[in-house]
Amino acid sequence: MSLRLRVLAAIALVVALGAAGGLLFAGWLARQTLREELQAAMDGGRQTVARAFEDLPGGAQGRRDLRQLVSTFDGNRHVAAALIDAGGRQIEASHPSTSAHAAPSWFMALLDPRLRPIDIAAPDGSAVVLTAVPQNDAGDAWLQFGDALLVLGLAAVVGTGLVYVTIGRALRPLSALSGALGRVGSGDYDARVAESGPAELVRLARRFNGMAGDLAAMRRRTRLLEEQILKLQDEERAELARDLHDEIGPHLFAVNIDAAMLGQSLAAGRQDEAASRVKAIQAAVGHIQRQVRDILSRLRPAQLVELGLDAAIGELVQFWRSRRPDIVFKVDLAVDEAALPEAVQETVYRIVQEGLSNAVRHGQPTRIEVAIRVGEADEVVVRVADDGVGRRGPVVESGFGLVGMRERVEAVGGSLSIQPGAAGGWSILARAPLVPGLGLEPARKSL
Repeated sequence: MSLRLRVLAAIALVVALGAAGGLLFAGWLARQTLREELQAAMDGGRQTVARAFEDLPGGAQGRRDLRQLVSTFDGNRHVAAALIDAGGRQIEASHPSTSAHAAPSWFMALLDPRLRPIDIAAPDGSAVVLTAVPQNDAGDAWLQFGDALLVLGLAAVVGTGLVYVTIGRALRPLSALSGALGRVGSGDYDARVAESGPAELVRLARRFNGMAGDLAAMRRRTRLLEEQILKLQDEERAELARDLHDEIGPHLFAVNIDAAMLGQSLAAGRQDEAASRVKAIQAAVGHIQRQVRDILSRLRPAQLVELGLDAAIGELVQFWRSRRPDIVFKVDLAVDEAALPEAVQETVYRIVQEGLSNAVRHGQPTRIEVAIRVGEADEVVVRVADDGVGRRGPVVESGFGLVGMRERVEAVGGSLSIQPGAAGGWSILARAPLVPGLGLEPARKSL
């Protein structure tokens, strides 16, 4: 059942219950009113008969006067009179007024107050019996009851129609919202709904539009990140290809030549020359191994697992120090790495790795500082700052590396801020919470 029909059914039920209660109360009031009217009429008839008995002559004249007394009740709407002789036979009866609108028997049974007849003994031994006549008032009440039902029915029909139209207009925004939800579900985040209708639906539409806007922005950011990831993958592949070609390829070629010359030297018995070829091959292989380790370290921080956080960061610094001897690197580690969860250690490593890479590649610095310490709020604080080229104003985190750093820190419940440094360049400050209940005894180390 639709919401509109449910609301209409609930309203109809309330109206029906209210009408039934009102009709029952009106019937009870009508019965009480009818009882009072009939009782008053019966009392008035008894007084009339009693006064007539005071002036009633005896004999045949008295009997005629009794008949005339009974006939005075002809046409009475509330009381019927009957003359009964001493033997209980009815001698004369009045003819009460009859209503043109007869009520059904069940309605009569509901309104009939069931008043007892009144027997008034006459001086000659006969009696006048007064009986209540509720049919006339019951017929009038039945007519009013029918009119009330007709008015209530018309009012219910008209009211139901108005409610149906009003609810339909009020719920029309829900149909638009349902369609817009379907569009969003199918991937169309540009769907919007009009902010109109009742206040509740206006708030709902406004929140839906805000949600759709957020989803559209997230999709745009996701596409941008996907493009940046693909670009970064292509750049890293190109860099790996250059390293393999420039660093490993020539040494492999040299190893191949030295191995061929080694065979010739051994065949000719030139032992000294063969020994020098072996040393050259060993040197080339050692160089290749170092290059392979450098490539693997960029792909996966194996040092973090094998050597620990301190040594892994030292390897990072040494990697750049060997390539950029013109840059002064200062590293200050004031944290016990054993107290750091593995996820926090990897996050710290990646922040330092990305911070050093960004500073060296883009900042043209002469000095880079790396500091890791334990904060007062049971958190590890990582700071990477350089004095290179940096612009003033807030940083625009559009690069994949910066976004990746922020996502890594937020994944462990921390925060990241990137601001221009006081002496130029940029300052990266990350905070990551520690595992509750772990006491830290900082051990200061410098590299």
